[in-house]
Amino acid sequence: MLGAGVVGTTSAWYLAQAGHEVTVIDRQPIVANETSFANGGQISVSHAEPWANPHVLPRVLKWLGREDAPLLWRWRADPAQLAWGLRFLRECTPHRTRQNIGAIVALATYSRQQLRALRTELGLQYDHLERGILHIYTDEQEFSAAIEAARILREFGLDRNTVDVEKCLEIEPALHGAKALLVGGDYTRSDESGDAHQFTRALAEQAMRAGVVFRHNLTVDRITPSGGKVADVLVKGESGPERLTADAYVLALGSYSPLLAKPLGISLPVYPAKGYSATLTLADGSVAPTVSLTDDAC
Repeated sequence: MLGAGVVGTTSAWYLAQAGHEVTVIDRQPIVANETSFANGGQISVSHAEPWANPHVLPRVLKWLGREDAPLLWRWRADPAQLAWGLRFLRECTPHRTRQNIGAIVALATYSRQQLRALRTELGLQYDHLERGILHIYTDEQEFSAAIEAARILREFGLDRNTVDVEKCLEIEPALHGAKALLVGGDYTRSDESGDAHQFTRALAEQAMRAGVVFRHNLTVDRITPSGGKVADVLVKGESGPERLTADAYVLALGSYSPLLAKPLGISLPVYPAKGYSATLTLADGSVAPTVSLTDDAC
């Protein structure tokens, strides 16, 4: 297993439960220390409408040149970026968007079911909240588009419901100070939130008890192909390079995966995106939200 983030660690757990001997390789000193470290933490099945949809193109044009845009695109002479962008545009048709929504809903619903079962089975604690997710809007045009998106998602069986401003405030009273800015929202009661880093750390402990071996501070340098298969994986650590072999390999290295898969003749349409997180100390008398919120305008 290459990668000890939330995907790699969870995969290692299930593979071990299926009877495999599993070794996990990661360059960090602990699990979930990169992409999974400060993740937004939403289990947002309701947000199954992909970024690649017919409504996003006018938004992207509006966001170009804005450093505070929700989706910031930095042009560069990178063939991978161009290929990713063309794939993105191809998926922006109404037909493809609807197909993709159906696939995302099916995968996300299954994943949430498995998460709940795993949490119950192992008693995992990761600050998870089952209070739903409230998506708020401050722009009438954006809200109108969201009403249609919510309608389509309900056709696929999701409980994403359009709510007015008063209902938004009832769901999350901490929004009262921003009431004048709100035009509406949509709320999905079945959605959840939690700390991906804590989840992965807790699951890794269970995996180690089940026999999974975690080897840290090892950087994956390359995957060696041979006859259409993987010959070995070259890793580098404090003691120098080392070649690792296995009966099967799982690549779970996020945005680094395309670079390592390319010598194998595998083209992965993955391009890195950067997010930000902040931890704030509340002042006396201040009120923080207790329901997970999403605001695409921020």
